[in-house]
Amino acid sequence: MNTRRVVALVVIMASTGVLAHARRATPPAADVSRLPYTVGAWRGADAPPLSPETLSVLAADAYINRTYADNAGTPVGLYVALYREQRPTASIHSPLHCLPGTGWEALEVGTVPVIAGAAPATAVRRMIVRKGRERALVLYSYDVHGRMLANELASKLWLLHDSLRYGRSNASLLRVVVPIGESAAAAERRGLEFVRSVLPYVSQLWS
Repeated sequence: MNTRRVVALVVIMASTGVLAHARRATPPAADVSRLPYTVGAWRGADAPPLSPETLSVLAADAYINRTYADNAGTPVGLYVALYREQRPTASIHSPLHCLPGTGWEALEVGTVPVIAGAAPATAVRRMIVRKGRERALVLYSYDVHGRMLANELASKLWLLHDSLRYGRSNASLLRVVVPIGESAAAAERRGLEFVRSVLPYVSQLWS
C-alpha cells in the first residue's frame, strides 16, 4: 500500500472516530416527498422496494429508489440515500466499493464536470460497470451541506470539518444508473442531462 493510500486510510479512520464523539446538533429530518415525480421532461415511478437485508446494510434514515424516463425512451435509475448523522454503524456506502460486492465489475472510473443552471460547476464520479453481458453507466456524488462532491476522501474531510465546527454530520448520496446500449457516450449524455435536471431538487430534501 503506497503512502498516499495510508494517509487517506488514517484520515478516514480518524474522521469516523471524531464524528462519533463530536458535539452534535439536532440534525434536520429528511423529507423525501420533496423530490417530485416530474423533473423537467422526466417522469418517475417507484422502483421495487429494497430488501430488508439491503436496508439493514445501508442503514439510511431515508431513501429514494425510482426509475425516470422521458420521451426518448431509455430509463434512468435514481437512488438517493439520506443520513441524519454519520456513525460507525450507519454511514454513506460508496458505489465504488458496494457495486463490486453485488457482482458488478468496474471497467472505468473517473470524474466528469456537471453544470446545473446558474450554479457553479461541480463534478460527479463516473463509472462504467459490467455484470455478465450487461453494462451500465453510473454517476454519483455526495451532498455534504450543499457541497456536491465526487471524491470519497473529500466528503469525509468536509463531514469532519462540519461536525467539529457546526455539530452536524448529515449527508446524502445521489446515484444515477443508465443502461448502456451500443454507445457509452450516449448513456453518459443522457445520465448527465438527468443529473442536471434533478440536482436543484436534491438540496431540498432536508427540511
